[in-house]
Amino acid sequence: MMLTIETLFNDANIISAIINRVSQTRDDKIYWQQYLDFRRTTTRVFKDYIGSVTGVMAGSINSRYGEKPIRERRNIGSGYGEIAYLGDAYQISIDRLSELQDLIDKFNAAKPANQNTALNEIINFVYDDFRQVMLAAHKRMDLVVGSLLMTGSANVKNKDNRSDINTPDVLEIDLPFKFITPEAAVADKLISYLQAQINSLKPQYGAFQKMVMSRGTFVKYVVGSPELGDKFKMILGQREVMASAALVTSDLASQVFTGIGLPAIDIKEDYVEDQQGINHQVYADGRITLLRQDKIGYMRFHTPYEATDPIPGRAYTQSDGNMLISQYRDKNGRYLEYTAEWIPQISNPTRIVNFDLSLINAVQEG
Repeated sequence: MMLTIETLFNDANIISAIINRVSQTRDDKIYWQQYLDFRRTTTRVFKDYIGSVTGVMAGSINSRYGEKPIRERRNIGSGYGEIAYLGDAYQISIDRLSELQDLIDKFNAAKPANQNTALNEIINFVYDDFRQVMLAAHKRMDLVVGSLLMTGSANVKNKDNRSDINTPDVLEIDLPFKFITPEAAVADKLISYLQAQINSLKPQYGAFQKMVMSRGTFVKYVVGSPELGDKFKMILGQREVMASAALVTSDLASQVFTGIGLPAIDIKEDYVEDQQGINHQVYADGRITLLRQDKIGYMRFHTPYEATDPIPGRAYTQSDGNMLISQYRDKNGRYLEYTAEWIPQISNPTRIVNFDLSLINAVQEG
């Protein structure tokens, strides 16, 4: 078996082996998968149910020969979702291609018994190029889902002008969460306020499993709350209160919160690097989101048109969510490219509650 760079990138078996290696050993955590699972849609615009019947009214008890009363079926809110197009092409530098050529020469010169070892070296080398391509779409959706979860909205501008406020959005989503903005007056009693609000929401929204917040929100509003010491005393006893507030962990705070009937705390401290090399916080500060369960919807995916009408001369490989990965060569170099058609679908946003702490924050900073 003789290899060249061209035959390497067009060999479906080798590319599949590289993709499997990336899928099995990647260190980069995909954050959105905590909340959504992949689900196919056969059309780019699809019916989106934004509510569900969360409680069923008790049935009637009738006399033996009495007529059954006719009830109106409880409606499910609905709308439409539209698939977003994701894709980038990454140029493989001449330096990396030269190193790759050296490894291919080593493979071609090896005896048949040693070619497997040489091929593994090639796979290990190309691994990082494919890792970037395969994770790019996931990282974009990490930012989108994180923004939706903490603010109920997400906006993405054209990739060439993301910082220009006058550039139209290529993706704009707004969800009908239940938004609550506490008044500045509750700043010193935020824990009691949350407790009262959640108790009042239970008859309509049910029990919440967790409250999601950023590390900054946890430190500023929970650890920094004047009420926390009293809650520690009540739940954990006098000894625990002697520790400095700065040493309070999320697990310890969760014990306090669940002990007084609040959901457990889920602290998020995740960042994604953008195309300019700047790290962006996935989960916004100053917000607390109440969830009834981890899985809150689907990442809807559609098969890209290119899968049914491929560009001549390209070899395609599929990854999760029908992502297409291909490579091509032009006079400027060699490129790896991905194409995906995804959109997050939050199944029941009307049952998600979000606390916007901006008024409290304004008082604390003022």
